[in-house]
Amino acid sequence: QHGVYKLETIGDCYIAVSNLVERQDRDHAVRVAQFALGVLAACADTPACLDRPELGTVQMRCGFDSGPVVGAMVGTTHKKYTIFGNTVNTASRMESTCDAGRVQCTEAAAAVIRTQSVEHPERSVRLTARGKVPIKGKGEMATFLVDADDGSSASSLATALPAAAVLC
Repeated sequence: QHGVYKLETIGDCYIAVSNLVERQDRDHAVRVAQFALGVLAACADTPACLDRPELGTVQMRCGFDSGPVVGAMVGTTHKKYTIFGNTVNTASRMESTCDAGRVQCTEAAAAVIRTQSVEHPERSVRLTARGKVPIKGKGEMATFLVDADDGSSASSLATALPAAAVLC
């Protein structure tokens, strides 16, 4: 639906990427933002435990960055394709410093989203400056919360459970 490619899962972390498998130069960051919001919406409809409805729904937090990555095949027995680089590390930090039920992105990703939203207004999302957030290994970074352009937010979801990182 969003043209986002699942790269791998590591523990409870789901890593997805856009503009890798197919060219999506014109809207790759907006695709990832909308994908992340879709994941949170799906979580809102997913019970954490069918036998214990009092636990509420599954919650995730999503974080992403936009920038260059390096891709390579790794392993000798069980080869897999993966990506490396500062963009991947920063996306992970965006996820880990985000509140449950929210999507957070870097200033670089927000700038790309603003540009892409002009070209694709039907795919636009709302960005809210969160301010400077202490990021492990990076110091303080300006970050942005991402919400659907209609003003809805996934922040009203229930108890926090596993986390996921979304990156572009």
